[in-house]
Amino acid sequence: MTGSGFEGQIIGFYGAKHPSLFEIERRCMDRDGLVIQYLDRELPEGFVLDVGAGNGFTAIRLCSSSRTVVALEPDRGMVDEAVPLIWARGVAQDIPFHDNTFHAAYATWAFFFDGVSDIDKGLAELNRVVKNDGKIIIVDNAGDDEFSALAGKSTGSDPRWWRNRGFEATVIQTSYRFDSLEEASRLLGFYFGDAVAHRNSRTEIEYKVAVYSTKVRKR
Repeated sequence: MTGSGFEGQIIGFYGAKHPSLFEIERRCMDRDGLVIQYLDRELPEGFVLDVGAGNGFTAIRLCSSSRTVVALEPDRGMVDEAVPLIWARGVAQDIPFHDNTFHAAYATWAFFFDGVSDIDKGLAELNRVVKNDGKIIIVDNAGDDEFSALAGKSTGSDPRWWRNRGFEATVIQTSYRFDSLEEASRLLGFYFGDAVAHRNSRTEIEYKVAVYSTKVRKR
């Protein structure tokens, strides 16, 4: 596992401190695995970088005999070295790999910190480490769904922002599907507060996912 002096750039994530809640999130959001199916179709063979890989949940599901996924994660508390991946520590704004290392790169719910992280710098780094004609895919909240309605404000990314940077947008219709109302209340209460958790009476909640994709074009 590699790393450098990036600790001050790490954005705190709840998963390391609340692993049981993170387990519920990863198991219940997109329960049918539609996002992973999409990524599996769109990502090429060869070396692929997962930026903000968390505990490796997505990366390990995209590995195959012809595709190696490298898991880049800044938060030491999120890294699960029991998951058989190539792990590296680092942030999107300073990726610890040489130019043109990867055939593609993706990030799942790791680029939505608008106003906090330097997204453009992270995208420049992805363009640097991905080969010419390689694909970059960013997965984020789409908004305008039952999940966003619980928040009382928009939780979706801005497709115009991504289109202005050469990305195409696709929306995947999926859902949060919980095993019990108690489980739903735990996670929704953590996300949105106790009042939302108490009002909720459903174990399945509509959720729309935005997928932004582009090809690297190097001069």
